[in-house]
Amino acid sequence: MTEQPWADLGAGRAELVVWYLHDVELVGEGVRGLTVLELENEVARSPHGLQVSWEELTDLMRNAEDIHDLVATGHLAPTEVTIDPATGDYPGCVAVVEIFDSGPCRVGWDADAAAGGR
Repeated sequence: MTEQPWADLGAGRAELVVWYLHDVELVGEGVRGLTVLELENEVARSPHGLQVSWEELTDLMRNAEDIHDLVATGHLAPTEVTIDPATGDYPGCVAVVEIFDSGPCRVGWDADAAAGGR
């Protein structure tokens, strides 16, 4: 996996964000001692996403043999995360990490929101 997403988010900033895992389908290892299947089921049962640390998210991505799908959103504080079903947008997120169909990783970072402004 490329190091670009980590560079995009910048050193030290990503750890300050509260991360939620919304969708995950991968081949490899889970986190928190969970198998991938257990992790996928836990994420599916979490109505607003499974809260994970930046370290858990990066470990999950780096240790995966293949990531079929992954959506993670980052917020400045714990929140009930919603994804707009009409647009697929992530309102209130300062960061979004998306991987679909084993494709490239896309990272979005709202630097203004992360700095506390809008």
